[in-house]
Parts: sequence; C-alpha cells; structure tokens
Amino acid sequence: MKTSRNTKNGAHNKKENLFRRRTFVKYMQEKLAITIILISLALFALIFVLYRIVNENNERYNKIVLSQRQQEYASRTIPYRRGDIVDRNGTYLATSEKVYNLILDPSQIMDKPDYYLEPTIQALVDVFGFDGNELRGLIQERPKQAYLRYKNGRQLSYDQKTEFEQTEKERNAAYRKSDDDNQSRFRVTGVWFEDEYRRIYPYGSTACNVIGFASGDGSNGTGGIEQYYNDSLIGVNGREYGYLNDDSNMETVVKDAENGNTIMSTIDVNIQKMVEKRIEQWKTEVGSKQIGVVVMDPSNGEILSMATDKTYDLNNPRDLSSMYTQEEQDAMSDEEKANAWNQMWRNFCVSDTFEPGSPSKVFTVSAALEENLVTPNTHFFCDGYQTIAGYNVKCTAFRKGGHGDLALDETLMVSCNDAMMQMAAMEKKETFKKYQDLFNLGSKTGIDLPGEADASTLVYQVDNMGPMDLATNSFGQNYNCTMVQMAAAFASTINGGYYYEPHIVKQILNESGSVVKKNDRLLVRETVSASTSDFIRRALVRTVAEGTGKAAQVAGYEVGGKTGTAEKIPRKQGNYLVSFCGFAPADDPQALVYVVIDEPHVEDQAHSSYASSVFSQIMGDILPYL
Repeated sequence: MKTSRNTKNGAHNKKENLFRRRTFVKYMQEKLAITIILISLALFALIFVLYRIVNENNERYNKIVLSQRQQEYASRTIPYRRGDIVDRNGTYLATSEKVYNLILDPSQIMDKPDYYLEPTIQALVDVFGFDGNELRGLIQERPKQAYLRYKNGRQLSYDQKTEFEQTEKERNAAYRKSDDDNQSRFRVTGVWFEDEYRRIYPYGSTACNVIGFASGDGSNGTGGIEQYYNDSLIGVNGREYGYLNDDSNMETVVKDAENGNTIMSTIDVNIQKMVEKRIEQWKTEVGSKQIGVVVMDPSNGEILSMATDKTYDLNNPRDLSSMYTQEEQDAMSDEEKANAWNQMWRNFCVSDTFEPGSPSKVFTVSAALEENLVTPNTHFFCDGYQTIAGYNVKCTAFRKGGHGDLALDETLMVSCNDAMMQMAAMEKKETFKKYQDLFNLGSKTGIDLPGEADASTLVYQVDNMGPMDLATNSFGQNYNCTMVQMAAAFASTINGGYYYEPHIVKQILNESGSVVKKNDRLLVRETVSASTSDFIRRALVRTVAEGTGKAAQVAGYEVGGKTGTAEKIPRKQGNYLVSFCGFAPADDPQALVYVVIDEPHVEDQAHSSYASSVFSQIMGDILPYL
C-alpha cells in the first residue's frame, strides 16, 4: 500500500514540476517579446531622431565634409611677369624669362616606396645631376608632405624641364611594358614644376647706373629705373583654385596674373655704348678718381646716355671683382662688403655733388645780360686779380698780368675769373642768388632716378653770402651742384631759355602695348630770353673755335661749349675736378654732352683739356649716328 501511495505522489510531483516549467517558459517568452518590442521601438525612435538631425542639417554637414575634402586640393600661385625696360628704340635693356622650380611630393612617392622611390630618384639624378642620397633623405624624412621645394632645383630652364618630363614619360612607358611583374609596377612620380620668372639683362653692365637691378623674386628694384619705377614694373600674382562642386566633382578656377608694365626709357643704347667705350678708353690710357658723362637732348630734357667708370654686371650685381681682388674681398666683413656694393652701385651723375668750376660762368653772364647790367658790347679789363675783402682773388691769367681788355663774349672764350667777379659785384648777391635759383643750382631737379643729391645746404643764401662767397661763386667755386643739375641748367642757356625737367623715361606701356603714361617734356620755367640764349650759344661756339675749348673740336662739325677747372678742398693740394659742357649742332643743339673728371691721374691736374678731349671723342661718335 505504501508503494502505491508513493507512486501516486511521485506522479503528482512530476506533473506539478512540468506545469511550473511550462509556466516559466511562457513567462520568459512573454518577457523576451516585450523586451524585443521595447528595443525595436527604441531603435525606431533613434532612427527617427537621426533622420531628423540629418535632414535638418544636411547642407551644413555637406559643407563640412566638402571643406575637409577640399583641403586635399591646394591652390597654386600663378606668378606675374615683371615688366620690361627698353631703350627709346624698343631695344630690351631688362626683361624677364620664365624659369621653373622643381617641386617634390614625398607623400605620393612614399605611397608605394618599393616601386616609386628609387626610380624617381634615379631619374632626377640622371637628368639634373642631383645628389641621390640627399634626395632620398629629404623624401624619407617627410613621407607625408605633399609640397617640397628642392633648393638645388630652382630656376631651371625650359629645356631642363622638358628633358625631365620626356624622361619620366619614356621610363614609365617602359616600366608598364616590362615582362617582370615587379618592375612593371615601378614609376617615376611625385615630381612637378612651379613657374617663376628670372630677371635678365641682355647687355650686362651697359647702362647699369641707369637701369638698376631687381631682386631674385622680381618684387623689388635696387637703383635706377628698376627702383624708381618699381610700382609700375611689378604686377599682381594670379591664383588657380581647386574645389568640389555640388556633385562632388573637382572644378578649377583660374585668376590670371596681372603682369607689370613696360618702361620705355629715353636712353639710346647705341649712344650709351659709344659713351662707355670712351670712358673705358680714358680709364685705360690715363685714369682718374672718377669720371661721369651725361648726354642730354637740350630741347626737352631727355637723357640719351648717362655713365660712369664704376660699372657692374646687372646679371651678377654683387660681383666685386671689377673693383677688388679676391684676397681683398675675402678679408672684408659683411659691413665692408655692403659698403663696397653701395659704392659700386652709386650713380655719380645724380648722387654726388662737387664745385662745378667755369661752366657756371654762363649763368653769371646770363644774369648780367637779363638785368641789363651789361650788353654784348660791354668790355671788361682783367689785370689778373680782384681784391675782395682785403684778399687778392686771382684770375687764371694772373701770371701773365691778366687778360687785358675783353669784350663780353671774350670773357667766356678765355674763361676770365676777373671779369666774372666784376659782373657778380654789379649784380649784387640778391640778383646773383635769384638767378642761381632760376637755374635750379643746388636744388633737386626731380629726375626720375633714385638717390638724387640735395645740395641745398651747399649753396649760399642771401643772408649768409659774403663778398668773398659772391666773388668765388661767380666762377663756379665755393658752392656745389650735381652733374644732372648742371646739365639741365646749362641746356636752358642754349635752347632759347627753357628749363626742362631732366627725365630718363619716355613712356609707360601696359601688357598690350597701350600707353599708360607719357612723360612729355616738362617746362619748369624760363630762365633767360631768346636773345641772351643766342648770345651765349655764339660765345660758346667761339670758345671752342678760338678759346680755351679748342681740344673739344670735332672735325666736320661746329660745336660749342665751356671748359671747367675747379680746385678741390682742401685748396693748394694740387687736386682738381676738370670738366667740359658742350653741344652740337651749333645753330640748333640736339645733343648736350657734359664730361666731368675728378682728379685725373696726372701730375698737373689743372687742365680742362682732359675733359675736352673726351667730349670731342664722344661727340665725334654720336653726331654721325644722330
């Protein structure tokens, strides 16, 4: 009976456990279903939220993404071309030629270094002769850099660039066709070229003082036209932009560069070379501390030539070999080299002042005529000196007892200091100073070249001019001026009395050849009357034909001019500055030539014939050409 009851109890327990198990499973299924439903609802809610966020901010997020992708496309500078400088006939004196800088892209080369690195380096070595180890080191040090300007690959010529591009093309084609699977993957890649311009001067040192030179990148000029007209010569760089359009396609926008203007100078390169040839001849045969020559058209102030004996190669402006030995250069400090360069680049004709001597006598005579203090028939007596403030101021003919009786034109012909002092005393300091100012002596002319000297403090004013100052000024001593000041003033005494501003540039043209600016002759003032100018011109023709300027004669031509011999400070040391300022043709001057020689390398310097002879040679060259 117990067994039967136990059996019944066991069966009951099994049924109960089975029921409980089924109940638990059903409960878990229901709970799991609820959990899945809740998770699904949460996911749907999240998806809905994300959809709203993306939908509402779609444009902003697109811009962010495009902006990030845009950074992969660097913009490229398109350099402008610096404007040319030409002479009056259109001959190129300075120009810019396109050159190329070699650019490496290490990120591209190192993308597959096993296949790209060595082929690329080998091509660069074979074409340009670069150091392969140096290239390899540079590329491997910057594996992620996309732009690397190689220092030894600057300013390559078009032929060099083309040679490399052809080599790259041929080798890559050969690699692709290779039967060797490994070699077929080789490529020359990651090398391109960036445009640049290099300034060149076809005539080397010719007219170097007038032209000046530009910096390596063409943004600045030093000296001459390059500096004075830098704003006109430079242009504006262009730009090439890469960007992604609305369809995420690469687009390019190019903003072209604006090139600089062309400067047409008044210089005639043929006359310039004639002048420089005679200066070089002077240096070789005699020599001096300094020599300068200005050739001007007296009818409009145009400078046809300007030159000194200090020249340099415009294509290599820091080469001091023309002035110093290599030993001297090696011993120079940086400051000493800078000073040497500045002296070499200095334009004596514009930047240096000196006592002009006898050419200024034409101003003293002109003032006396204009003020009706003398007439062409007035005579003066020269006894060899004038007593001024208790001192005897000697004339050039002192040792001969003076020039004796002289007509007005003869005072210029024989260059009589005594007669000049007498005329200055008649004029008095107020009138004398009035005409000094009219002739612009001591003041800047406004010539369009940098570094023009201001000699205003080296010229007496009425309130500080004493009797001795007035007397010595009358024959060109004891005040200073520059070559260009004297040339412009002198020109006005022979061209009818018109003072034109001296200038070195005729016109400025844009890239298409249209005139942007024209430098017509600028009449500053009238200095003397036509009758006075005629008198001065005739007197100066006689000076060359019969007087002190005989050494300036040119066979077959009638020329006029005035000699000059100025004793330098300190006095009585035997150092002189000699000069000659002359013109031709005599009846209608078309060329004025002013020659200044500072301390000729001779024992007896006080002879203007040195300058007169150089004038004769130059004028003899340019008159047939003109």
